[in-house]
Amino acid sequence: MSYKLDLDTIREKFKFTSSIRHNPKIELEFLPYNTKFKDTQYNFREVIGEFIRLIGQKKLDEIVNTDELINTVLDSIDFEEVHQRSEFRQMIKTLFIDENNQLYLFHPQTLYYINTVDNENKKLATFLYNVLWMNQQPWSITSDTDHHSDLMSALLFKSLPQLNDTAKDPKSYNTIIPMVSDLFIRDFTWLATKSELFTSQVEKLISYYYFLYVTQFARKNELLFKATDMEIHPLYFTFEGEERLSKTRVSYEFGWKSIERAINQTFAHVNFLKMINFTESGPTDSDNGKLLSYQQIAEQVRTMSLEEQIELEQQVDTLIQEYKQNLSGDIKWEQLGTFHSSSHIPALQKLDSLFHMIDYQFNNSSRSKPYNEFKQWFVHFCQKTFLKSRGRSGKMLILDTDYLLFLTKLMIKNEPKIRLKNLFLELEARGIIFDRDTQTAIVDYFEKLNLLEKKSDSGDAIYVKAFL
Repeated sequence: MSYKLDLDTIREKFKFTSSIRHNPKIELEFLPYNTKFKDTQYNFREVIGEFIRLIGQKKLDEIVNTDELINTVLDSIDFEEVHQRSEFRQMIKTLFIDENNQLYLFHPQTLYYINTVDNENKKLATFLYNVLWMNQQPWSITSDTDHHSDLMSALLFKSLPQLNDTAKDPKSYNTIIPMVSDLFIRDFTWLATKSELFTSQVEKLISYYYFLYVTQFARKNELLFKATDMEIHPLYFTFEGEERLSKTRVSYEFGWKSIERAINQTFAHVNFLKMINFTESGPTDSDNGKLLSYQQIAEQVRTMSLEEQIELEQQVDTLIQEYKQNLSGDIKWEQLGTFHSSSHIPALQKLDSLFHMIDYQFNNSSRSKPYNEFKQWFVHFCQKTFLKSRGRSGKMLILDTDYLLFLTKLMIKNEPKIRLKNLFLELEARGIIFDRDTQTAIVDYFEKLNLLEKKSDSGDAIYVKAFL
């Protein structure tokens, strides 16, 4: 299929006739961010509640008001004396309500009743549903609350608002890395078989796969039209138990530092991808209803005839000239310099140049604020989870003990043990790699917990035992 740009639609959507406006709204988006970052963003507990409801096609017609919930529970009990009601009220609060006046997550069913109030949390949940769950069938938590051995818990479940079925299946975001979804489904499916572990750790699982998807999205974008095998490209993590972390470490050079530039350019990539997805065949790939990635566009261009490639090159030349003219007010284009493309096809070389023009103007104009605020949604999340400042060593990706133990359980699954070497390979397949010093620190930590089983001193004969 020939790839042709729809210049008229690009001009219309990006407002070429007046003053160019970036990031036009389209039917499918790449990321759930906007250019007005809020540092109070993303309560991941709210995100999880909405995500679990989406994959089960469930909905709550009302939010869970814990005061009303407690009253409903109390109204279902006959008290012999008045003072018993207040005593039971305090007991219910202690057992089921946390310090934030939210329901404790003590059973998988309680995940359905997490209130998702903030719209940004709903957007992120929908994004994760689209890119991680993809085309999976609806999945519901098995309800066994009627047989709950705890009388107080049974009363609570009977007092919760009605959970209804819904056919709602939002398609708002486009997935570029289906392999991440495949890995997520595999791990989620296993975790869902472990009721208690699922309830306490599903937030960690979804949180990590959010990190993995966006970092892989950034890395693929950084390659632009260069061919890629679409494998997961791991990032180097360090372990929180390590004391010596320096800039000479492999984990520094190929950890956060290796992805930071790509993350910084997220807004430019989103704008460019939107622009080049407006084609004469429609704004999306008509075969699968999805936006095209750089690599998919490159594949189409490579199969085009020379005449078709020349026509595309002329289209891009026109687009470059018009883009430059409409943003000439505060941009010194003569300082842009030259860019060496990795492609040998002139049309793709011109597209490479257009991307660097878009990125350049954001960094050298009054439009740097939205450029920086857009990426901050993800950077701020990373700073609260995996990204830590280690003094003069700067920011590094660090896995804490809780995450390490959870991921280890996830890799062992139902086996009695896992070969240490295979554990590291499984983590690498999920985007996490360690240098030799970090591996040593992790082995020392496992040894302190008595989780290692050594058949010999050989690394191939060391196992990590399953644990509760």
